[in-house]
Amino acid sequence: MKVKINEKKLVKFNLYMSCVLLVAFVLMLVATTVAYFSDTQKMTNTFTSGNVKLMLSEAAVKPDANGNLIEDPDSTRIFGSDTNTVHNYGCVFPGQSIFKDPTIANTGDDDEWIAAKVTLTDGAGDLTRIMGYEGYEDIDIEILLSGGLLAENVHVGTWNGIEDVCYNDRYAMIQISDPSNSKFEFYFLMLQPLKKGESVVLFDHISFPEEWSGEAMQNIADLKIEIQAYGVQTYQLDSCLAAMTEAFPTHFPFQQYVNKP
Repeated sequence: MKVKINEKKLVKFNLYMSCVLLVAFVLMLVATTVAYFSDTQKMTNTFTSGNVKLMLSEAAVKPDANGNLIEDPDSTRIFGSDTNTVHNYGCVFPGQSIFKDPTIANTGDDDEWIAAKVTLTDGAGDLTRIMGYEGYEDIDIEILLSGGLLAENVHVGTWNGIEDVCYNDRYAMIQISDPSNSKFEFYFLMLQPLKKGESVVLFDHISFPEEWSGEAMQNIADLKIEIQAYGVQTYQLDSCLAAMTEAFPTHFPFQQYVNKP
């Protein structure tokens, strides 16, 4: 397995192109582990095991005078569920900004190791051509997504034996690219446990660059971004990387790097 990361950084959405219709989704999958056991349960909004509980949500939005979608503080937040919450954002266009803040909150009683997996897929367009680097497999997710964790300054280098990781003192992000299948996975690992009542915002805006042409917009037709949130107990697990690879080895395929310098 080749692990790569771009030097930039990213609730789940589809772009259906005709008038370039944006339909967005929020999907939450939270799983936990107790001692050496793990458990995944699907319930509306929250997934629990023992005292470990998470909630994934985002703000409701409303249009402004310029056609952008801004946060609507008068509406309740939209919560993830096992049935995929769908929002119809209408037609999107170059230069448009959409407020979108996938937020993971620790609603349990104990500290938790927190991680998120963000998957980009594009069934019709060409992500590498629109958002990629010449001669490089990865894509620049910050072209579309910004704010939150993605607004923080980071280093790019080897981290826990994994090359080309984007990281700072707060989080690490690993990208695994499969351009032949138009699939790009981003793993966000929080390097400090999230305390009871605390939350973390992965990003807070989707932006479509003004310089994008209609052809470029067409080339990201059927773009999907899916987010999954994970929480694991801190007991007997001294890092987020160890927690995720121990509890979810299938979802976090980095076991060979744990405990390596």
